Amino acid sequence: MSVDLNKSEDFVKEFKIFNDGKAGVVENVKISIEKKPPGSDDKKPAYKVIATDLAGASINEGFYYQEPESAAFTKYQAQRLIMLARGVLGDDVKFPVWNTPTEVLDGVMKMVAPALNKPFRVAACYGTTKNPDQYLGFRNFGSFIQPMSDVNTLSFTSSDNMVKVTPPQATAVETLMPKSGTLPNGNPDNLDWMNG
Repeated sequence: MSVDLNKSEDFVKEFKIFNDGKAGVVENVKISIEKKPPGSDDKKPAYKVIATDLAGASINEGFYYQEPESAAFTKYQAQRLIMLARGVLGDDVKFPVWNTPTEVLDGVMKMVAPALNKPFRVAACYGTTKNPDQYLGFRNFGSFIQPMSDVNTLSFTSSDNMVKVTPPQATAVETLMPKSGTLPNGNPDNLDWMNG
C-alpha cells in the first residue's frame, strides 16, 4: 500500500458549519429523515431528522425509542414529534391514536417523510439559556420547522440561546508542559526517538 499525502483531497475534507454558525431562522433547507439500520449500534438514535443548508452543512436531532409513560417521552419527545408533524404537514394535522411511544415515533416519521420534497425553514440556536450548547441545533421547544411556502412565523424566546458557548480549553502542551519548559520525563525536547 502506498500513501501519497500530496493528494490532500483524499484525506482532508472540507468542514462545513450549518448557516456559518449563526443562530436564527435558516431558509431554503432540505429536510431528510434517516432510520437506523437493523442490527446497528444500539446507542444510535432510531431516527435522525436532518436539515441541510444551501452550502451542504447540516444539523440533526436524534429520536430514540422511549418507554411508555417515561418523562423523556411525555415531557419532551411527544412535543417534538407534534411540532415536527405540524411544521411539515400543517397545524391541522390529525394523528391516529397509537398504543406505545414506539408506535408514535414510527407513525409520525412515516407521516412526515413523504412530505419532505420541498424547501423548509428552520429555527436554529445553541440550546437554551438554562442548558447552552456548543453546537447549533434545532430550537429545543416550540415550533422549529415550516415550509418555505408559508409566511415565516418561526420566532425565538428569551430562553433560546442565540450565542455560541465556547468553554476555555487548555492545549495538550499547556497541560503537559510545566513552567520550566521541560516535559515531565526530564527530556527538554522529547525527541530521543529521532536518534534511533
